[in-house]
Amino acid sequence: MPAPYLLILAHSRSGSTFLVDLVRGMTGVASLSEFFHRNPTPPIADFSEEALAPYGSHAALAEAAIADPLATLAFRDKVDGVSLFVVKVLGQQLRDDRARRILIDNAIGVVVLRRNPFSAWVSRALVDQSKTWANAGTAQFEVTYDEEFFLTFARRYSTQIHEFRRIVTESGKPFVSLTYSDVVALGAPANLWKSLRTAMPLLPDLRPNPEWVPRIFRQDERLPIDRISNRSFAIASLERLGLGYLVENTDSDDLDYLISVLVKEPPRSALNKFVSEAKRRLGRSAKK
Repeated sequence: MPAPYLLILAHSRSGSTFLVDLVRGMTGVASLSEFFHRNPTPPIADFSEEALAPYGSHAALAEAAIADPLATLAFRDKVDGVSLFVVKVLGQQLRDDRARRILIDNAIGVVVLRRNPFSAWVSRALVDQSKTWANAGTAQFEVTYDEEFFLTFARRYSTQIHEFRRIVTESGKPFVSLTYSDVVALGAPANLWKSLRTAMPLLPDLRPNPEWVPRIFRQDERLPIDRISNRSFAIASLERLGLGYLVENTDSDDLDYLISVLVKEPPRSALNKFVSEAKRRLGRSAKK
């Protein structure tokens, strides 16, 4: 039988790569990273060649997974020496409830991960500027807060996690709901694994890998609000929206409240989207 897989469901910039990196700190763990990403960058997954062999490309694999996601994982039958695979799916990937449900039903366990949406948005905006995804020295960059742009992403992040929680709860599969702050607080692979096994006892009893070294670090040491060029405007905007607590860079189990606030905001027109994007581009600054 192939080694089982642990499924991680998350939104973009939630700290999911950091979470996978910690799980890889246990012996016998192989990461399939964002297995259903159509164009993953950078390619840091294990066994990529074996997984892609029947399909030829990540895009073809992702397309095939909509019809039969388990078939795309069949290569595990030919892999020895692995006790657990880790498969990560972000909200914008494998957008098919049936395929996602199949993955959930056949996983040994599921982790749903989310992050303070303001922190996640700032992180994504910093990526757009610096053109680097992780392990980046980005202290020279600042981002300009745009309320409509932030709300669009915050609404997307939050509804993705809400849908993940819904479908996992309906499945009856054992799962853990974590925030980025939870993962940071656990800090070490052994601590994380002990916490996961407490909630999902079917996970294998693994030992720390003595050769593991972390591969994922913060973009820089500033708090998200300190990466904003128009800081006062951002704080005033979040306070007016009833989301001032997000500035503290903490996560809380406030998803229902967060969505209730976000859905009050009317959807943007095409013209407003264009103006907002133009303002964001014009407002970008980089300290030389």
